[in-house]
Amino acid sequence: MKVVAHRGASGELPEHTMGAYELALHQGADGYECDVRLTADHQLVCFHDRSVARTCVDAGRPRGLISQMTLAELRGLNFGTVERPAGIVTLRELLDFFFDAGGRDGQELFIETKHPNRFGAAVEWELFKELEARGAAGGGGGGGCAEMMRRVHVLSFNPSSLWRFRGLSPRTHRILLRREFQKVMNPALERAGVVHSHGVSLARGKVRPDIIGRFGRGTYMWTVDQERDVMWAKARGVDWLATNFPGMAVQWRDV
Repeated sequence: MKVVAHRGASGELPEHTMGAYELALHQGADGYECDVRLTADHQLVCFHDRSVARTCVDAGRPRGLISQMTLAELRGLNFGTVERPAGIVTLRELLDFFFDAGGRDGQELFIETKHPNRFGAAVEWELFKELEARGAAGGGGGGGCAEMMRRVHVLSFNPSSLWRFRGLSPRTHRILLRREFQKVMNPALERAGVVHSHGVSLARGKVRPDIIGRFGRGTYMWTVDQERDVMWAKARGVDWLATNFPGMAVQWRDV
């Protein structure tokens, strides 16, 4: 079972900051997870929410939407702490980190596309271009570095997002995240090659442990932060375990 740092080591440092990813690297995480959104000027940034309100610590709590702000405007905000300011991280910067430092020794990167959003398919297109520039995506005509492609996964709750990315990069490993109300995964998605693996929450996995490992090539589980739950997931064959505390999860797994 591989331990994936959920938005970096986000239980110890502010989520989606470079410091959180660097800490996860030093703690021995097997992989890193990020969410991506497009700014008003079509730059992919690592950010979960539609609005900056929850994670921006500047006075007055700005409430702008990521999609309505330019990258330059976002650069002026503090997403760290008052004592240790941190700027927004672009996907390009995270990819530089991953391939230059964090991608050693078989580590993996999990990129979640956030939908719905005002830009629609542009999210997948910009993501493809960023990965293709590093040889980590293979278009319809092939290409791409097999080793790099093997270590990058695209995730989404939105099947249409994975449909689109299959058309852009057929060989990229794609994971459908299953919402709580979804009782089964649409078998047509797997037969059509849209979905390779599935992702389930810890809560959903405990209700239906029989679905772990049942579909496709591997099961991704989020967000697991307690020792008993890490051990439970390991015993049931979870392949990738997303956690806010990768350092602790690695220790618990390896006991």
